[in-house]
Amino acid sequence: MTPISRAVVFALLFLGTCGLSADEPKSTKSKTAKSDSPVLVLVNGQPITEADLDNFAKSLRLAANEIPQRREQIIERLIDRQLLRAYLAQKNVSANPEQLEAHLTRLKTRLKERKADFDQLLAKSGMTVESLRHELRLPLDWEAFVKLDVTEAKLRDVWKQRRQEFDGSEVQAAQIVLKSDKPADDEQKLRDLRGKILDKTITFADAAKKHSQAPSAAMGGDLGRFGFRGRQPPPYPQVAFGLKVGEVCEPVRSPFGVLLITVTERSEGQLSLEDARPEILQQLSTELQREVLAQERAKAKIERL
Repeated sequence: MTPISRAVVFALLFLGTCGLSADEPKSTKSKTAKSDSPVLVLVNGQPITEADLDNFAKSLRLAANEIPQRREQIIERLIDRQLLRAYLAQKNVSANPEQLEAHLTRLKTRLKERKADFDQLLAKSGMTVESLRHELRLPLDWEAFVKLDVTEAKLRDVWKQRRQEFDGSEVQAAQIVLKSDKPADDEQKLRDLRGKILDKTITFADAAKKHSQAPSAAMGGDLGRFGFRGRQPPPYPQVAFGLKVGEVCEPVRSPFGVLLITVTERSEGQLSLEDARPEILQQLSTELQREVLAQERAKAKIERL
C-alpha cells in the first residue's frame, strides 16, 4: 500500500479505536461541506478548500493544536496532490476499478474486525464513500503510471548503474566539519587541510580531532558503517559511496556545515536484483514524482486566496 492510501486507512482505523462520543451526530452534511468551505488556493482553476485541509490533516492523524504550525506544509502537499491528479488525467492513466474496490473492501473488513461502523467513521472524518474513493484513487493511479514508465529494461539499467544504492553495500566513513558563519572561509580551510592529509603531513583522524566541530571529532571523525539509505542523511551517502577507500573528497557544503569525508572501509552488498526490486521501484517512483511535480509546478497557475 502506498503512503497516500495508507494515511487514509490509518486515519479511519484510528477513528475506529476511538469511537463516537454520545453527543456526536450519526451523520453529517459532508456532501455539501466542501462547497461551503472557504477556498484557500486555486490550482489551475481547481479549488483547495479549508475542508480539504481539515480532512487531510485528519488523514495524517494531526491533533487540532498541531494543524496551525503545519498549515503551510499541508497546503503545499494538497497542491502537489492536485497537480498529480491533473497530470495523470492528462496522461489518461488510471488504475483498474476492481483494484480500488478491493482496497475499499479490505478497509471495511479491517474496521469490522475492530467492531467499528464504517459509515459512522466516514461521517466523523467528514468524508463520504466517494471522497474516500477519491483519496484512494490517487496512489493507485500513480502506481499504474509508474508501472508504465519503469520498464524492465529501465529497472535493469538502474541496477547496473546504481547497484551499490540497493544491494546492501556499506561503507565505513569519517568526517571533518567546520560550521562558522563564513562557509567560503571554511571551504578554504578544509581545502588546505585536505592538502596536508594527502601529503601525509597529518592523518585524517588527527586532523578531525584537532579541527572538526562535530561530536565525532573525539573519535577521529568516525561515522561508523552505513548504507546508501537510512542511517545517514544527504549528502553523506552520496559523497561517501563515490569515494574509494582512503580517498578524501573536496569540501562539501551541507546543512550541517562544510564537510571533508573519507572512506576507511567498504563492504560489497550481497542482494540480487530480485531482492532489491521493491526498493528500486519505490525509489524510482519517488524520483519520478519529484520530477513530475517540479515540471507541473513550473507551468501551473497557483493562486493563493
